[in-house]
Amino acid sequence: MVTIKEIARITGVSTATVSNVLNGKSGAAGKEKTREIIDIANSMQYMPNTLAKNLQKKKTNTIGIITEDLTVFNAPEIVDGIDAYCEENSFEIILGNMRLYKRYNNDFTDTPKHHELTDMMIRSMIAKQVEGIIYVGYHCREINYLPSQVQIPLVYAYCYPGKDIYPSVIFDDEKAAKDVTELLIAKGHKNIGVICGPAASYHTKARLKGFNSAMTKHGIKIKNDIIMYGDWDRISGYRMAARLLDKKVSAIFSFNDMMACGVYEQAAERGLQIGKDISLFGFDNRSISQGYVPALSTVQPPLNEIGRRCAEIILNNINQSKKYSKIIYLPCTILERRSVDVVND
Repeated sequence: MVTIKEIARITGVSTATVSNVLNGKSGAAGKEKTREIIDIANSMQYMPNTLAKNLQKKKTNTIGIITEDLTVFNAPEIVDGIDAYCEENSFEIILGNMRLYKRYNNDFTDTPKHHELTDMMIRSMIAKQVEGIIYVGYHCREINYLPSQVQIPLVYAYCYPGKDIYPSVIFDDEKAAKDVTELLIAKGHKNIGVICGPAASYHTKARLKGFNSAMTKHGIKIKNDIIMYGDWDRISGYRMAARLLDKKVSAIFSFNDMMACGVYEQAAERGLQIGKDISLFGFDNRSISQGYVPALSTVQPPLNEIGRRCAEIILNNINQSKKYSKIIYLPCTILERRSVDVVND
């Protein structure tokens, strides 16, 4: 990479003169020499060392992003939101990937290996002199282990700390599930089967709370025998759908799109048509949701907006213009497609 020294040697002036010209300082050189310096710099594709400049000012304009696993579906869109907001505000990002799912499958939350890896990643980011860190969770949950001695702003995305020390941004599972349930009820459905994720999951608990709230609001009895628990994958959706269809439910609310895929398969084997014989709603707005016929009604989480809000918070904390220390809930978007119809009496 070309340096100021090389440009100075070619143009026959001091490095200070070149630096002043390239930084737009008036009167640094005569008109002809200024033009020559700029032309030479452009022809040699000179790029200023902004990191060195910022370090002199004790400011790097850099944010560190630590993802628990970059390969899971939610992480890329959140990271993109962070990156876009930082770019708009002249900040850069340094990305670190813990690869937790690839390393340990689901066996990592609040274990010694998770604590050690978290501390190592944070030390690495601080060594790179980032001005703040955004920690992106693999799945939404309470993070009980909090790093010690972090002297720079820290924000959690898609997860939240067990203590109100650091701010976090997640989406409102409960409100989204309540809205979906009320939509189904408005179409005449009362016998609504539910396919949850694992019982201990934050998403399961919050979405089930929203479902129960809507059913209670409309005076509809909640039947525990049509609330099933899967494990987020297609096969569990297929198996739970068999039980629900045997119980003659008129609609199924699957707590994610992957389990809803299993419902399509189970219905097809029974000669039932989704959107006509049985209504179906998913969650997550995965790309596969529009690949089925009819397209799956689903919930779109505000993943990009989570990233942008986290970046906004971290930059405000860096500039000390506003302080946050609570959980921020963002609304989801309900996408009604042709997999839902009025109840077929």
